[in-house]
This record gives sequence, C-alpha cells and structure tokens, in this order.
Amino acid sequence: MSRIKAFAIHFALTAVALITMFAVVRLLWYPRPLFAADGAWPAFWLLAGVTLTLGPLLTLSVFRPGKKALWFDLAVIGVLQIAGFAFCVHLLYNRRIQMVVYSQGGFYGLDALRIARIGPHGQALLRNAGKKPAYMYVHLPHSKKAMLGVEIRTLRGEPPIFLRGWRYRPYGAKEQNVVLTHGFPLVTVAQTNPVAARVLARFRAQHPHLGHYVFVPFHGTYATVILALRRANGRLAGVLAFNPGVGEAP
Repeated sequence: MSRIKAFAIHFALTAVALITMFAVVRLLWYPRPLFAADGAWPAFWLLAGVTLTLGPLLTLSVFRPGKKALWFDLAVIGVLQIAGFAFCVHLLYNRRIQMVVYSQGGFYGLDALRIARIGPHGQALLRNAGKKPAYMYVHLPHSKKAMLGVEIRTLRGEPPIFLRGWRYRPYGAKEQNVVLTHGFPLVTVAQTNPVAARVLARFRAQHPHLGHYVFVPFHGTYATVILALRRANGRLAGVLAFNPGVGEAP
C-alpha cells in the first residue's frame, strides 16, 4: 500500500467519524438555536483539527511501505487520534446547553456551570423535565416595589435573576403568551442600526410579513442572537445573527 493510499483511507474514515459526530452535535446536543449562540462551531472545528492532525496527517508523515515497526507507529497514531477525539467530544457534551430560561425579555442558555448555580429547585425541574434542553420561565412579582426589592438583592450578592432557580416554573402556553407580547423592537432598531437593517433585510426576503413575527434575544454562552418567533404559535422561524447589545439581566 502506498503512502497516499494509506492517507486517503485514514482520511475517509476520519471524515465519516466527523460527519457522524457533527450530526449528533447539531441535532441532539445543540439543536436550533443553540448551535448558533453557544460556541459549538469553534469547539467542533477544534475537534476536526485535532482529529485530522493526530490521524491522517501523522499517517501521511510516518507511513513508508516496508518500514520496520510501521504497525506500531500506526497503533500509536490510532491511540492518539482516539484520545484527542474523545477529549473534544467530552468537551462538546459537557458544554452543551441543558436548560433555556426566559427572564426579563430574553432567553438565556444554561450550561453545566450555570446550572450549578440555580439551586436545588431549578435542578429538580431539570431532572424531571422530559425533554432536553428544558425550557423554564422566571416568575417575577408584578408590583414595582417588589421588583425593586428583587433587583436590590442582586446588589447584595444574590445570583443574576435568570439564575434564581427558586423562581422557575415550566415554560407553558401562558408563559409563551407573555414572551410573544414582549418582543425586542428589531424593526425600530433597524431604522438607525445598519447591521440590524442588513440582518432584518435577509430575514424579510424569506418572511415578508414582519408583523407575523416576534423578535426575542437569546443569550448563549458565547454569543447573543435574535430569535424570530411566529406570533401565531410561538414556534421558531429563524435565527438572526445580530447582538442587540443587551447585557445579562441583573
């Protein structure tokens, strides 16, 4: 077997493994819109780079027909490649969003690090959720005086409001109606923000009736995007790559 043929075989096997892993990541671990907002692309490119470097490229470098101890070299390459692949997959799995919380006008993605801060009530809701990621709603007081007290407690060291798991309740039809009546004014922002205007124009090319949609920020681990939700049923119609500049709620 020639060196090029060995490289081609190893590359093909690696490509199949990466494509399979991409399908798992894209469809199961980071379903829409999480893939766009949670940094899955950089992590996946790390997986691809490590796997290709420790696999086919090393095979291309060391493979010589008739070389002594060639099988030992290939075995070492295989072990290194599998170890690198497993490490990157473990990283992708552990950093995935397990819970999405709606709080004060936006959705927040919670990975394992954030979930460790939401307390036993929120963690129990996550364990009992039938679907992952679990969707939750932060229940807040209606009076301005009570709400002021909630915000003051943040200054005294309590977690951000979207991490206060004792205020969570499952995201149902009633909560969805609240979300659909408190959208982000993307159309108004686009009048003075050229980036928002371009993003909205691309969306409008496929969805001309903007009044049928509500725009809501989604704050992921690494990025913030805008979700376009259908006003009629709350279903996701699109993910717009625009950061509205809204910081995490207190």
